[in-house]
Amino acid sequence: MNRFESFLIGLAAGIATLYLVMHFTVVRANDGFHWIPKVSAKLDLPYEDVRDFKSEHWQRRPGLTMSILRARKGYLIDDRTQHQFQQATNQMISQARSASQPNGMRSQSTGPIRSASSSMLAGSASAVR
Repeated sequence: MNRFESFLIGLAAGIATLYLVMHFTVVRANDGFHWIPKVSAKLDLPYEDVRDFKSEHWQRRPGLTMSILRARKGYLIDDRTQHQFQQATNQMISQARSASQPNGMRSQSTGPIRSASSSMLAGSASAVR
């Protein structure tokens, strides 16, 4: 193998590694390693160990939290944190809806958004059980 072939192999390996680091986060949990697709392609958080994460850790990493929920692996997040996240999401949705509707037309339910966020959390939690 000459120098040019070695260069091409190294170039291909570098491009593949860069693609993986930009589009996936490797998450280490109690049950092993998980490849989690990122919400947006960035060079941050290529690896995260979530075995001892508490609620405040998840709050400091909202991108990782959303990526895990989007990948339907919510079972990696403990139940208490999932409940807090769901409450905060529902509160933000209801505030956004009340701010966007005229005073006389406010609705009490959050409709399909609440049921979608609830089913996403419930579906990811039931995947382990």
